[in-house]
Amino acid sequence: MIKEKHKWYISIVSMVLAIMFVISVVFINSKGMATADRVQATNLDTVLDKDNITEVNIDMDETDWKWLIENATDEEFRSCNITINGETFNNVGIRGKGNSSLNSVSRSSSPERYSFKIRFDKYVDGQTYKGIKSIVLNNIIQDNTSMKEYITYDLYKSLGVATPEMSYSNLKINNEMWGLYLALEVVDERFLENNFGTTKGNLYKPETMGVGGGDGGNQPPRDENHQGPGAGGPPERNNMKGQGEQTPSTENIPNQQGNPESETLDKNSQWAGNGEINNENAETIKNQGKGRFGSNPGGGRNVKGADFVYVDDEVSSYSTVRESAMFKSTTDKDFKRVINMYKNLNEGTNLEEVLDVKEVLKYFAVNAFVINLDSYSGAMYHNYYLYENKGQSQILPWDLNLSFGGFSARGASGSSNTINFPIDNPVTGNLEDMPLIGKLLEVDEYKELYHSYLKQIADEYFKSGKYSNVVKKVDTLINNYVKEDPTAFCTYEEYETAVAEMIKFGEDRTKSVLAQLNGEQPSTTYGDLTSTVNMSVMGDGGGGGERQEAQAKTTNQDINTNETEKSQDNKVSNTKNNESDSTTTVNASTKGNIDSKEKIVEQKNLMARPQSNSNDKQNIAYLGLMGGFTIIGLGALLFIFKFKRKKRLK
Repeated sequence: MIKEKHKWYISIVSMVLAIMFVISVVFINSKGMATADRVQATNLDTVLDKDNITEVNIDMDETDWKWLIENATDEEFRSCNITINGETFNNVGIRGKGNSSLNSVSRSSSPERYSFKIRFDKYVDGQTYKGIKSIVLNNIIQDNTSMKEYITYDLYKSLGVATPEMSYSNLKINNEMWGLYLALEVVDERFLENNFGTTKGNLYKPETMGVGGGDGGNQPPRDENHQGPGAGGPPERNNMKGQGEQTPSTENIPNQQGNPESETLDKNSQWAGNGEINNENAETIKNQGKGRFGSNPGGGRNVKGADFVYVDDEVSSYSTVRESAMFKSTTDKDFKRVINMYKNLNEGTNLEEVLDVKEVLKYFAVNAFVINLDSYSGAMYHNYYLYENKGQSQILPWDLNLSFGGFSARGASGSSNTINFPIDNPVTGNLEDMPLIGKLLEVDEYKELYHSYLKQIADEYFKSGKYSNVVKKVDTLINNYVKEDPTAFCTYEEYETAVAEMIKFGEDRTKSVLAQLNGEQPSTTYGDLTSTVNMSVMGDGGGGGERQEAQAKTTNQDINTNETEKSQDNKVSNTKNNESDSTTTVNASTKGNIDSKEKIVEQKNLMARPQSNSNDKQNIAYLGLMGGFTIIGLGALLFIFKFKRKKRLK
């Protein structure tokens, strides 16, 4: 039996420990130190199986289906019944989905093969497909390989980046074969819970193109001076010639700055439409100072905030992003945290407090490796999600059908230039106009971490043979479906040729990236490695290749001159840095803020990685607080012990 006095002491100790525990829990929750809700997945059951074909049948009244096709660009829902792998859901919403691709299909002679958005809860509250409220069915436009988007998501996932569930889908309309699509989970609360372990935070989907804003688009507008993405539009059904041979149209291309119904871009617009800047006004834009688009960023597009450029503290200055909030619960007060991120990013301060730097660098490492310029990197500042939680933000990938150089080169003549796309200037314009990557690459430690991710991609995904195996695996999975696809944008023979070219692309791009990392090729300008990859055969959006070629000629000399001037300084600074590197290496290797994969990469490739981020500061504060309470508790026990002893002596 425990003596009465011992019981008394045990009670006091228990009370002190309980108080310390409660205070620590409150402190953790209030300060956001429990990062598990942000970085650990809930591991919900997988619904869309990327390793198998999902059978989808849309059952609609013929009149409604005809209306949907004829009015797809209106993006208005109609009711349908949908059967997925034998399970039927009634009264589901369906509408056309897309951006310029939507208009591209509508302008073709056979405008049927649209992408679609499916909302299970549109007409029936709470209805989901095994927890998923909405999916998109992408029509795989401008991709003769049929696997660019699939593989790019797989590559992101291999690096630990949050990605939606996906599955190839054999789509039928009223039990008649329609075509092979790629089904994707829409990024929403379930996505956040599955990837971050929480539904908290705010999600934004900026769209600067003005068409189909909520679901992501594909290509920029074009004009009569530049072959634009219309060249990659669907061919006529009786003339299956692939994406690269279509005649572009200039009909009713909206100028999003004004009335999208009536205004059009003309040939003298600052925005040339396909990642290029018109030669006529390039000098004018350059002299205007702010950004490559001068005082009118985006050439009439509603960029406001989508470029991450800080303007002021007014919410209205970032209307494109603010109005793209995915959750109704998001308030202006919430959005102020995004503005704070913009401000710190542009000033280069508190970066790890306002950004999940590692995740952002992973995003851009993949984006640069596969040369996905139909994105933030391509001056359109679209096709991404911005996720903010507790003041810290990151960028998430979306709409990847023009990756693998699909929006960077036109025809075989541009293949070498595309393969040599510079990893340290991974944008179509100037890094200062794209602070989300530009400002991070200004920090040596972040640049080295970015390089380590590129090295990891090259070694573990491409050189290891995984990439070629994935291509072959996907080909085995979809080959027969492509062959029988009645609405395909290319012939089966073109598909087979494109798949072979895609494997070559991976080999050549890996050589280029590794050569840039090793210093054998320039990393801020285009190198001179040769490649015979036929980009047009793979299917491309016709954007930017010629512009890149011209830019390479006009900027390489200036950049190389600057690099030469800096080289002597670098030799001196590198000697000093090596001394400090040996010290910071120990700190980098002992921090527990990076997962095991990143530790391996950093120990091999990143010899100096400071971890003075907000979590470290909070951990120090937490330990200090806990230590203080412990001392107080022990002091209280000591006082009580002495008091009891004196009482007994009396």
